[in-house]
Parts: sequence; structure tokens; C-alpha cells
Amino acid sequence: MIEGVIAAHLTLFKENGNVDYKEMERYFDFLRRKGVNGVFVCGTTSEGLLMSTREREEIFKISKSVIGDDVKIIAHCSSLKIEETKALISSAKKAGDDAIAILPPLYYRVSEDEMLNYFSEVMSFASDIPVYIYNIPSLAVNVVNVKIVYELLRKFDNFFGMKDSSGDFGAITKFVELKQTFHRFEIAVGFDRAFLPSLLTGVDGTVSGPAAVFPEPFVKVYELFKAGKLKEAAEIQKKLVEISSSIGEGYNIPMLKEALKFRGFGNGGVRLPLIQTNKEDFRQTIDRDEEEIEKIFSSKK
Repeated sequence: MIEGVIAAHLTLFKENGNVDYKEMERYFDFLRRKGVNGVFVCGTTSEGLLMSTREREEIFKISKSVIGDDVKIIAHCSSLKIEETKALISSAKKAGDDAIAILPPLYYRVSEDEMLNYFSEVMSFASDIPVYIYNIPSLAVNVVNVKIVYELLRKFDNFFGMKDSSGDFGAITKFVELKQTFHRFEIAVGFDRAFLPSLLTGVDGTVSGPAAVFPEPFVKVYELFKAGKLKEAAEIQKKLVEISSSIGEGYNIPMLKEALKFRGFGNGGVRLPLIQTNKEDFRQTIDRDEEEIEKIFSSKK
């Protein structure tokens, strides 16, 4: 399920601030045609936690209806309220999405026992759909450690893996070691600089915001890696890092939105507390990125 390039989409808004569902259909089709392996729906870069439950449910449906069965849909269902998380899980299942992802408890710092209890409640409720944990301690406050993951893998057959955005490479290698015992366990990194190095250590893929703007280099790195062409993959990885860096490496959502606008999708609009980027000189950066992609990958579709 988590394998290769998982694009963490952005959400396109109308001038009045409402979600532009028609534009989202066109955008999801773009990601499908570019050859990504999956889409991480309503995650961080989508501003998912700034949207209503109803808006997220609609995007769950649209993403699956547009993308179909060839590209996996992982629906991020986290909310501060567990009742809303459960409602989102039910909606993801109804939409036919392939899996769900959940953050650890948000905002309040919790103990290991409290975190295990929370995840157990969610995984028991979502017993008939694959579950992935989304570990991003810089935003979620609480850290998902190897002990917690081990206990959950031992207890729940529907727990299949995690997206790790901690940036802690040492911890990631420990998660990879769990694959020796639990063969179903899959792990994706959430930082672009580590994509190819992580693949070489046994990580299964990446979940990336920049890959939702410029999917081409990510797809190419993964194709070369799978073909055993590691030298060529390393060269494209360098270009991937340059391109990702030019649009904020996934940490600057307004910049990602502006880049996506220059690629022909949306108007760059974001939701408060974010502020839209309006830098015309950014156009030159995007033009350079697109020229680099056209030159190296010849994969515009």
C-alpha cells in the first residue's frame, strides 16, 4: 500500500474560500497521469485540519472516484476529537478508499499508555480497513516510538505501517528492523532529502508535498531504484532535492500553493492562519524547475 511515491496533495480553494471540488478533480487526474503510486488525502499540506469534516469527506470521495483503483488512496482521518476521527474513518470506508492514516493524540502531551490506548481504540473501530500511523512530532507534539509500534503490530492485524516525518534517521532504521518480524509492516519517510537514502535502508517510499507539485523527479527516482540503476537514481535525487528546496521542501504551504498555481492548478489561496504568497519573482523559480523537469525527464503529460 505505502510504496514508491505517495503525493500529499494540496487543496484548491475558490476566491470565496470554499473548496473548489471541480478543480480538485482535475488536479487528482493530473497526479494519476504523472504516475504516482498513491495519494495521501487530507494530510498536512492539504490543510486538512483547517477543513470541516464534511469537506474532508467530500475529498475522500472525489479522490477515489477520479483516481480509481490503480493508485492507492490513504485517507488521513485525524481530528482532536475521537468522535470526528471515527466519523471520518467511516466516510473513508464508504468512499472506497484503500487505507486510513491517523496521527497520535494532538495538542495534549500523553504517556505511552495513553497513546497505546488511543491507537487501540481507533484500530479496533477501523478493524476492516488498513491503518497507518502518521508520526510528525514537530506538529503533533507526541512522538510515536518503536515500542508503541511493536505493541500495536503484535495486537492489530489491520495495522500495516507508518509515515514518519520525524527526520530522525536513527529511529527510522529501527522501524525498518520491525519488517523482519512483521512482514506486512511498511514505512514511508516524509522528508525529500532522505528519499533515495531511505529506500536503500529498506524504507518502502515517501509521502511528499513537493511530489504533489512536481511528481516527475520523485517518480523517476523510484523507477530507477526499482530497476537497480542506483547511479542514475542518485543523479536524479540531486535534482529532486534542488527542486524541492526551491519550493520550501514541503514546509511552506503557501509557497507550494503558488508553485501549483504556476503549474496550472488553483489560485494559490490558503486558509487562515496561513497567508497567500504573492511573489512574481517566484515565477522564474518555477519556470526553471519545469525546464529542468522537461529537459531531464521528458515526462510532461
